[in-house]
Amino acid sequence: MELVILQEARKELQLRARSARPAQGYLLGRQTGPGLFVEKVMPLTWNELLKPETLVMVESNQGLEVLGVFSLVARPDSRRKLLRPLFAGKVFLSITVNSRGEIKPRAGVIEFDRKFFLQPLSRIILEVEAEDG
Repeated sequence: MELVILQEARKELQLRARSARPAQGYLLGRQTGPGLFVEKVMPLTWNELLKPETLVMVESNQGLEVLGVFSLVARPDSRRKLLRPLFAGKVFLSITVNSRGEIKPRAGVIEFDRKFFLQPLSRIILEVEAEDG
């Protein structure tokens, strides 16, 4: 499975990551075969994004599937909060910023086999603007 972060979502994540404030929320988009295409991000507090009713409401209002959760400047316990049935099969995307201000994503799919765990994704693709020329 691969995660494709489309340009609009990438720009939003990069802007939020550069602010150096902890942020988290949903990754919204569509699944096509083995690819997950992130079209939008929706920042939420941890309390809100962990509620099943919030997930259902966001999907119905946005017309997109909640593909997973992102966390910027993640605390060590962020991942543990998502290891529950509500997020089984969803992506957890952790983002840091390197010294040049570029985002460095790491992601895994939340799986269950007698216990919850993160299965690393095979590939993360960040869509960038085409160069004119």
